[in-house]
Amino acid sequence: MGKISAFYTMPHPPIIIPEVGQGEEEKVKATYNACCKVAEEIGKIKPDTIIIVTPHGPVFSDAIAISAGENIDGNLSRFGASNVELNLDINRPLVEKIRDYAEKENILIADITEESAKVYGVEYELDHGAIVPLYFINKKLSNYKVVHITYGMLPKIHLYKLGMNIKKAVEESNINAVLIASGDLSHKLADKGPYE
Repeated sequence: MGKISAFYTMPHPPIIIPEVGQGEEEKVKATYNACCKVAEEIGKIKPDTIIIVTPHGPVFSDAIAISAGENIDGNLSRFGASNVELNLDINRPLVEKIRDYAEKENILIADITEESAKVYGVEYELDHGAIVPLYFINKKLSNYKVVHITYGMLPKIHLYKLGMNIKKAVEESNINAVLIASGDLSHKLADKGPYE
């Protein structure tokens, strides 16, 4: 029987990546250190699969997006660090189980592949909401698969049920997983920023 061994909430400000921050990451040293600590804990757990939920992948008003190709990659070129890149294999059997359970609950899942991304007009890539947390984890862990999920603008009860379906799908498999909810640390980083 599989299990989700740990759950984490991690921020994803690109500035905490030294290749992006160029020294500015020192201003958020506590956040950097916390991400290192989480990575160390995950490295000790040695999960087979990391399930990461991000707000910066393809967002739909009526569906939850799950990357469903063989693998997925991405980089931080939008933040001036194209050399920070990841290429990860997707745990496709787990993706399929999650989708099947969600559909039984009438929760629409949008399988995102390179082909379907073109149809939807979205990118098939690891977004910075996934790359930033995984950057730290990759320093302590290798040889894991990923499930890359972008939540949709669905009723909260559907999102809750999806979480329960993820748990059920993992338990029915034979994997050790960790779930990371990647969230915005702040939308008001400076007085001159775009948010009130």
